[in-house]
Formats: sequence, C-alpha cells, structure tokens
Amino acid sequence: MASSREAIERSAAHIYLSALPFAEKDSLVYKEFAPQYSGLIAIEKFGIGRHGGGAIMTLTGHCGAVRSVAYSSDGLLLASCSEDGMVRIWDTQTGEEAMSPLLSGDGMVLSIDFARNNRRIASGTETGIACVWDVTTRQASCLSLRGHSDVVNIVKFSPDGSLLASGSKDKTVHLWNPETGEQLAVLNGHWGSVNGLSFSPDGDILASIGESNHMVMWDTSAMKAAGKPLRGAGLETVDFSPDGKLIAETANHIVTLRQHPRNDIFTDLRCSARTLCARFSPDSRSLVSTHGQDVRLWTLQPDLADSYWVDLTGHTAAVRWATFSPCGFYIASASDDGTVRIWSTGSGQAVVRQLVAHEKAVSSVAVSLDGNVIISSSADKSVRVWNARTGEATLPPFHGHPNEALSVSASLDGLLAASDSAERTVRLWDAHSGAEVGDPMRGYTKFVNKMSLKAVERTMGFSNDGQRTAALSSNVSRTAAFSNDGQRLASASNGNTVQIWDVATQTPLPSGPLRCTTWVSTVAFSPDRELIAVGDNSGRIYVWEADVGREKSKPWQAATTSVKSLAFSPNSEKIVSGGDVNVSIIWNVANSQPILALHGHTDGVLSVAWSLDGSLIATGSSDHTVRLWDANKGAPLATLCGHADEVQSVVFTPDGQFIASGSKDAGIRKWDADTACKGVPKRDGNPVAALESGILKDGWLVGSSGELLLWVPAEYRAYLQLPPCTLLIHKSRLILRVGDSGLHAGQDWKLCWRD
Repeated sequence: MASSREAIERSAAHIYLSALPFAEKDSLVYKEFAPQYSGLIAIEKFGIGRHGGGAIMTLTGHCGAVRSVAYSSDGLLLASCSEDGMVRIWDTQTGEEAMSPLLSGDGMVLSIDFARNNRRIASGTETGIACVWDVTTRQASCLSLRGHSDVVNIVKFSPDGSLLASGSKDKTVHLWNPETGEQLAVLNGHWGSVNGLSFSPDGDILASIGESNHMVMWDTSAMKAAGKPLRGAGLETVDFSPDGKLIAETANHIVTLRQHPRNDIFTDLRCSARTLCARFSPDSRSLVSTHGQDVRLWTLQPDLADSYWVDLTGHTAAVRWATFSPCGFYIASASDDGTVRIWSTGSGQAVVRQLVAHEKAVSSVAVSLDGNVIISSSADKSVRVWNARTGEATLPPFHGHPNEALSVSASLDGLLAASDSAERTVRLWDAHSGAEVGDPMRGYTKFVNKMSLKAVERTMGFSNDGQRTAALSSNVSRTAAFSNDGQRLASASNGNTVQIWDVATQTPLPSGPLRCTTWVSTVAFSPDRELIAVGDNSGRIYVWEADVGREKSKPWQAATTSVKSLAFSPNSEKIVSGGDVNVSIIWNVANSQPILALHGHTDGVLSVAWSLDGSLIATGSSDHTVRLWDANKGAPLATLCGHADEVQSVVFTPDGQFIASGSKDAGIRKWDADTACKGVPKRDGNPVAALESGILKDGWLVGSSGELLLWVPAEYRAYLQLPPCTLLIHKSRLILRVGDSGLHAGQDWKLCWRD
C-alpha cells in the first residue's frame, strides 16, 4: 500500500481503485478487503516478484558509496559501512538509526560483520586496521587490530564468535581474538589481494579467495592450510551454504557453485554484468548475487544448472554487497549510490520465474516477410527468434558472437538470420534450428568462406531474375546489409571502411573498399540496389554507386557528431537519417540537399525506418520513445511511450500496420501503427474502452478527459503493456484487464462496494 501513497493523497477513492488491486494477494490488507469490492481493475503479473522488484525500504544517511551490510542474528539490526568512513546501525523495523554513527578515523570502511551474539561489530578499513566495536554500551567502544600492511578488504566472525578473520590487499589472512584483540595467526598462501572470506557452518574451515585466482581452505584449529589451493575463477567473494554442502565464489560475470567438502565444481551461474558478491539464504535453497546496478535472487534447483532468478532493480549505481536476513524473508543491499535497500523475497522465499527474454540491451530488431516472426540481436551476445503474435521464443538463443551483437536481418523466406557484432564479423544462422551456417564472414579480410557465401545465396531464396526484394533487410540501419537481390553484402570493416562482397563469386568486389573519414556507424543499400549509403562517427553521410564504388556526391554533413541510422525511401530517391542530435533529416539523394527536418524528440535519434508504402517514417530515440511521422509532410503523427530506456532499433512490418522496436531496457515492443496514428477513439462513457485506450501520464493511467483511472506504482511502469503496444517481450510483463463484474470508475466508483 505504501507504493500507492501518492495516489491516496491525491484521491481517497484510489485506496480502493488503485492501492487494492496492486496489493500483494497474500497480504492481510488484500485478504481482508478484496472480497468486499467488485468492479476493480484486475492486475496480471508475469515474471514480476513482490513489489515489482522494488525495495520496500531505502536507508539514507551515508555520504559516500556503501561497501557492505550485515544483519544481527535476530534480524532487528542492520550494520552498514561506507567510503565516508562511517559505520551506521539501523533498526530494520523502522528504518531509523539505532545509535549514533561509529567513526574510527581510519579512512574508508570497506567491510562489516556482526558477531552471532550481537555484541560486537567488526569493520575493515583502507588504512589496514580492523576494528571491533562493542555495541552493547550506550557509547560504542572500538578495539583497533593492527597488523596488516595494506587495505583490509574483508572481515568475518567465526560462527561461535571466538575468531575474527581479516583479509587484506597485503596478500595475507589474519586471525584474531575479538575479545582481547590478540593476533592469533598470519596465514600466507595468496599471491594477490585477499577479497573474500567465509567460515564453514561448523567453524572448522575458513575459505579465502582473491586476485591470485585461487581459493585456500584453512584449518582453523591448526591455523594452517588444509590441502593445496583450489584453482578457480574466484576474485571477489566466497560463501559457504548454511547446510555446508555448497560453496559459492564470484568472479567477473559468474557465480561458481562447488560441492563441499569435495570442492568439485557443480555449475556456473552467469550474470550480465560484473558480479561482486554472492550469499546463500539461511535455508540454502536460494542465493543472492549482485551484478551491475541490480540484485539478483536465484532459486536453486536440484539440478543447479536449472536454477532461475529474478532481478531486484532500483539502485542507481553499482551494488557492492547483498545478504539475506536471518529469517530469509528480506535482502539488504549496499550500493555506490550511497543507499542501503531492503527487499522482500516473498512469502517463504518464493521467487517468480521471469519470462524468457534478452538479459541486456536489444540492439536491433527485424521482421520476417510474413510478419509472423521477430528476430532480435542483443548486447548479451545472442540472437533470438520470437513469435510475433505471442512473444514466445521459438528457439533457444543463438550464441556465437564473442562480443555484443550489433544488428540483425532476416531472409525473405524466414530460413536465415544474419547478425554482425562488435568484432566486425557477420554470422549466419539457420532460423529454424538455430545452428550457425558456415564460418563467420570477416569484413576486414580479403577472403570469405565459400560455404558461408553459398549459404546466403541458397537459404535466402532469391529469385533467378533478381527482382524479388528484401526491403526489410536493406531498409533497417546496421553495420552490415544485403542488397535486395541478395547478390551483394556490404559490411563495415575494421575502422573507417566498408567492404562489398559478391556473393556469387565469393570475392570482394573491385568497387570496394569504400573509405570514410572516421569509424563507420551504419550501412544501408538502396531498394533499387544501385546505391550504398554509409554514416560515420564524424556526422557525415556518404553515398556510393554500388557497382563501381564511385561517390555519387561529396559527403553530406548530416550531424554534428555521429550518424546513428539511415534508411532509404522505397523508391530510393530519399534518405532519412538519425544521429546524436534530436532531429531526423530527410534528404534528397539526387542533389544531396535536406528536404525536411523532423522535430519532436528530446534526445538523439538512434534508429529510423521507412514503411514499405513510403507514407510513414518511424524513429527511435534516447528519450525512450518511438515517434511516427508523415513521410511526405514531416508532420508528427504519434508518440509511442513505454520503453524505459533508449530505443535502439525500429522496423515496420511488411504491411505497415505494426512497428517493432528494441530498447536498451532489454525489451522488444510491437506497436499498432494504425491505432497510434488514428489517436484515442471515442468511448461514449464506456469505462472498459477507457481503460483500453488510457494514457500513462506522471504515473496515472488517465482517460481522454484527464480522469484518473488507475495509479501505477513506479516499480511496475516499465513492465506495463498498454495500447497501442500490442506485445511486450521482456523478462517481466504487467497486464491490466477488466473483470467479469465490469469496471466501476469515474463518477460510479462508489459502486465498487459490495452490499
């Protein structure tokens, strides 16, 4: 209910109309009041956990990046440490500070841990001093432990509290008596900084991990290594599961799970960004990890490789640490954004399985000729094929690119997908099986694998007379593009050149390579196959005659910086360009002069597309919107809102009725262009129609007269699918519908009370 506070303060009626539909179904509020009301909007969540992945509490007070957090054993207190040199203790029930901040005066505090008896807190500092705080007194006292010669990265109490371990950049692990401050042992065995420590549940083993890319097991009784170091990927953290059966270690983009005590590697859980921390839940059935700005909650399956996850989003900078509360129902996270956030894991730690979708930004989308399939490429290095009606993945992801996949195109018959990537290679995929066809085609070499080129000619199904067009491929901006007759391939080369390949002879054409002033950013063939247009990072557009490689005119200065996208009109007489500025320009190819400027976006235009009948232009922008324009007059027709980040690709379906867009928010949306251009239909007071044609404005779903239909909490807005968006392909989705009892809204809202 707290997420609907703004709605309730503005309109008391939305206690029922908005807050109640979004309340968790297992909450006391919902169970008590929902049966008493009818005619409310029904909320369907797909791949969305409790609170929409939003934090239930945000703790502010630190003036620098928060490096670590730790719960007391009863879960009533939470300790946090920061680069501001402070240790703060929070009351987890109220979110208020339980005592004055603790300041040791030893610089940044990089690690924190609570002793099991809740009497002591340990912290590690940048000056090489570990501190033990007695927090049972009104004025906490500090015991300084000196012995390290460099930064203390990590501190950890043994389960019984009799030992304190500290790991340092000086490549050593120290063991201390936390009661007296006596140094008990110095453990040498690492060749680099020690970043992670974890005691086994019985306290007999201490695992340490760090930059030497190996893990050492220490016998805490003998205070020496228990066997040889274990080679692994560990760089950041290590954690024993509470049941003692697993060990999790983190490195780069991976959480590695080992069996204990054999220490065999079970599986790797892969994340989309650098993983700084991984911690088990109290029942050992879940795992929390941090990657980038997100907290990832894993549900571990009997076959660990089948484990699935949900991301908890809200931090605005890197998340350094995350840990479960002792009851397992909450997670606390520490971030460089200076905040501590507490998240609900849901009743019994139930984690919602997210929908199949890209894990990172969608860089490009293409549509098959029949409009039934959407193909996408992504920064997660994959190419995927989707059912354009249901949004379901029809195949497992195509993996092969070592770097992010920059763009993708589809063959006319739907048999082949072609993608290019940051390493400047073009890969061909069988769109029915997902198998890679032939070897990668490298645009910066003089030779191309014959099998690959023959595969293009064979599987793309071009007619003998060369008249069968593939406007969907040539009309979408990319760094590699096929001509419409399928006989040529233009690909951005190594730097500022474009190579043109003759598919029939499997050799580069003598008309290339085509040279630009700076790095090539986009390539397009004209539909009549006579011209190649290229944009570069200096803001210039180059147009060459494809057969001879001769410049048709001097380069056009289209933008002040980079030209991000180009598309030819169907008759090849015009080009629309987009770049880092917020204006798209339509050019006359014959005289190299601008014809119209499309003003409306508030940020750079990253993608452009021309409908096949020539009447519409679509643009995608860094301002998170897709806009539709009258291609002849340059007049704005519609603004499509829904993406939560930059729109990096737009493409029309062959019939021009729909647009597909791909975004940096990792989502793909399909829009009804006809509906968007016609505007909001008349509803004649029908509340169901009002919902279907509502517009999201400042968090409110509003009708054409500005009436408030529904407040959508901030944590759900990125997942909302509203007309004219007919399909959202994303890890999470929120659908609004009207129940069997209709919808009581507007002046009739009081009818929602049951007699």
